Amino acid sequence: TYVDQTEPADVLYNQGLANMNAGRLDEASKKFDAVDRQHPYSEFARKSMVMGAFADYRAGNYDEAIGTAKRYLTLYPSTDDAAYAQYIIGLSYYRQIKDVTQDQKEARQTIQTMQDLVTRWPNSEYVPDAKDKIRFANDQLAGKEMQVGRYYLERREYIAAVKRFRTVVET
Repeated sequence: TYVDQTEPADVLYNQGLANMNAGRLDEASKKFDAVDRQHPYSEFARKSMVMGAFADYRAGNYDEAIGTAKRYLTLYPSTDDAAYAQYIIGLSYYRQIKDVTQDQKEARQTIQTMQDLVTRWPNSEYVPDAKDKIRFANDQLAGKEMQVGRYYLERREYIAAVKRFRTVVET
């Protein structure tokens, strides 16, 4: 339900956590959003923003998760949860990676986002998984290059095919 009355920030935050733990992710997201709306300067607003991004990610609302996590990074770039917000962005892109026969924009975004995480927070607990996601996304890009190379090979456009295959070998 929509939260239309003002409730204490800690109550809303704890309701959000309870909803998330119960699997009611959309409800959790609404509670976390309400904290930010009703108590924007409270300590719970910052926590709620990153938890709202996580709830949206878990619910498969990747665009919302990315938007909220990016907003968090803009407002709180040096907090303890900043690496986690960056990780949520990367995971959201990662979950949207498509088959190699389709555009690989999300694979490129995964690489960029996770590489930013590795660079900015090298000691973060999320770095090992970020590196795994980077490897997977690079494999996706290589698969796409191979697919395009085979396309050119079938059409006897050998120079174009070799360029695509060379890209795979060199990266």
